[in-house]
Amino acid sequence: MTETVKKMISSFESERQGVHKTYKTLSLIGWPSLGAFSLLALIAFFLNWPEFVFFIAVPLALVGAGIGAAALAKRKAFCKDVASRLQNEINKELFPDAKYSPNGLPIQVILKPGFFEMPDRYYTADYMGASYEGIEFEKGHYRLQRRETHTDGRGHTTTTYVDYAVGTMYHFIYGRDFGGTLKVLEKSSFGFSKSGGLPKYETEFITFNKKFGVFSSDQQLVFYLLTPQIQEKILSLEGMAAGQFYMAFMKNELFVGINDSDNTISIPFNKPLDESSMGAIVEYMSIPAVFIELLGLTHAKFEKNAGVNV
Repeated sequence: MTETVKKMISSFESERQGVHKTYKTLSLIGWPSLGAFSLLALIAFFLNWPEFVFFIAVPLALVGAGIGAAALAKRKAFCKDVASRLQNEINKELFPDAKYSPNGLPIQVILKPGFFEMPDRYYTADYMGASYEGIEFEKGHYRLQRRETHTDGRGHTTTTYVDYAVGTMYHFIYGRDFGGTLKVLEKSSFGFSKSGGLPKYETEFITFNKKFGVFSSDQQLVFYLLTPQIQEKILSLEGMAAGQFYMAFMKNELFVGINDSDNTISIPFNKPLDESSMGAIVEYMSIPAVFIELLGLTHAKFEKNAGVNV
């Protein structure tokens, strides 16, 4: 964590204290008012009290609801603003050459590693392309949906679209073509479609085998890329994110999917913002650099002149 980021977090904490005070005040006025006047309106209605009591209580209950909603809106706006400003600063420091687009990654890139089936409808957003230590990467958010059709007893048919994958895809390109495919998938998430029909292997690391399924076109590739040190680092990377974790080495590309419904980043609001409470968030926002460093993508064995295949 750089000094600039530390200073930003300190500034955020000063802002949080002010916003949190306003939030508590509005909450203490809004939600009790909603409860009290709603109860008064119900009592007036069922006990046949004079109508004016009911017609006064209902608007006051709505005012209470509005004040409570305003408190929640202030909290949400603050957390969103902190996340945006912090991410922008981290990107500026680590990825000064970054290019952005609201359109997201092409769907072909998201589907290429075979983590997900073809969607009936999809949305992509927040594309970023950059490089770190000479390794090019791109990332973007995705929302994949399947179409579901239901027919009721009267023969009426309705069609809905249901999310089955929401998260962020990371795509790295390094120099060496390993000539094969290696996938590391959380055991709770893998199936034939995600493994692509590749043979399944186990490593000598029992903890890793319990957490992940390993699939590869070449057993030698498994032992060459998944060293005990790399397995430890993959466990560490997976622990950074909520949801499901997918990884695939494919020739000279690395794909990492974090299928977390975009819920991993949650700015603390009811406790101080400091290095302790924000450290994991800063690390998560730095993920492309973290992946490149932990997986050693800048090391000699990933360089183009290291060999054609294993």
